[in-house]
Amino acid sequence: MMRESFLNEHYNYLKIVEYIEKKVNTGEWTAGRKLPSQRELAKGFGMNRSTVIHALEVLKDQELIESKAGSGTYVASQLSPLSQQINWNRYSKFSVHPSSNQAVKKINTLETHSNMIQLGKGELHPDLFPKKDFQKSLRSVADLYDAYGYNDGTGDNRLKTAVRSYLQENGVQYSTNSILIVSGALQALQLISLGLLQYGSNVFAQQTSYIHSLHVFRTTGMQMKGIPFHNNTLDTSYLEKQLRSNKSPSILYVNPTFHNPTTETMPLETKKEIAKLSKEYKIPVIEDDIFRDLWLDSTPPPPIASVDTAGHTLLVGSFSKTIALTLRIGWIAGPADVIEKLSDLRMQLDYGSSYLPQLAIYDFIASGNYEKHLQVLREKLRQRRDYFIHLLETHLQEVAQWNIPEGGLFIWVTFREEINIRKLWSQLIDNGIVVNPGFMYSPYPNQSIRLSYASCTEEEMKKGVLSIKKILQAWSLKT
Repeated sequence: MMRESFLNEHYNYLKIVEYIEKKVNTGEWTAGRKLPSQRELAKGFGMNRSTVIHALEVLKDQELIESKAGSGTYVASQLSPLSQQINWNRYSKFSVHPSSNQAVKKINTLETHSNMIQLGKGELHPDLFPKKDFQKSLRSVADLYDAYGYNDGTGDNRLKTAVRSYLQENGVQYSTNSILIVSGALQALQLISLGLLQYGSNVFAQQTSYIHSLHVFRTTGMQMKGIPFHNNTLDTSYLEKQLRSNKSPSILYVNPTFHNPTTETMPLETKKEIAKLSKEYKIPVIEDDIFRDLWLDSTPPPPIASVDTAGHTLLVGSFSKTIALTLRIGWIAGPADVIEKLSDLRMQLDYGSSYLPQLAIYDFIASGNYEKHLQVLREKLRQRRDYFIHLLETHLQEVAQWNIPEGGLFIWVTFREEINIRKLWSQLIDNGIVVNPGFMYSPYPNQSIRLSYASCTEEEMKKGVLSIKKILQAWSLKT
């Protein structure tokens, strides 16, 4: 029996060794790549952690992998001199577009795992997708589709006309020539960054903002400048002081309606002040308004673009958050000259968004099903929000605080100072729960996490909140 057990363990560790050797020797895993953790390898192979450790020690003896204290295990940065492989990690280290930070990369990976509870994800749960009505619009594409070659890259004119009508309802007067269809709001920001901003520009943005989790502006040497945001109001006095002393080309990025991640909404008066500052200091404004249609209690104030008399605002919208992320259809509205330049850049990059989802969305809007879907969606989101707030009030009232969001997808929960957010985030992952920690969204310290009432079921919400409570109680018992 002992011999059989020994042989089984020997065979098991060899399986791990051979697996990693194959990944490295075929070039799939390159020098400097981080390996899965010991726990992940043990779970993936269905083995004891001691077996994994033994396998890793063998690979270290072969100088195929190396450990870095406090960081993990990596494919050796200096592979055998006989190796013909490129060290891709070193090769791309100083590329134009850097990799995401480790927390963002980890969350992006975990969001694809079906066994994880997505308690912080910024998308609608599949139960909220208007499957039946949208299938009708998908079937209509066969009759609507008449463009079999490349076009001017600006998007289908029928969809742009529908977007123009939507903008007019919100007080924004633009022709279809002032609208560019893009593959989601993120591409809109990338186009603006590449096509309009100068190297070394200052990008003013709220101190805590989704934009801080991205490298979209930093890739061209731009500097992020944080502006305080308190009680639903951007500190426009602080902004004006910065603009008055600013000597570099600049732009202001704002997400003014149901802000991601803090959920705050700017009052109309603040929007008017921003438009005034933009006109006085000739600073363009990127207004990222992708959550506007997800109001739950009352319609939000009109966009900055509606009170901008100088044409300095680039208004960005998207159907990804209101219908489904996989559609990847959004838009930019702004002065025709700007849209023409961005359209030209768009043609250089990918010749425009796919027409099929554009036509499906056009039909969904034209048929009246989009507005019907929004009405149903708001009611379902309202119920989910109220249930999540009830859970928080019942179980976390003594350790955290939050505001009840009036729309959007998120609840911004701020914990007491003594609670270690990084540790909480990590232990929740170990328990199969993914939340978005506040340090992703700000270069400044904060004690917050972003929770979503849209991305999971009520049962999952309850399990997530109870897991947070249980972890914090365990910490308390140890102190």
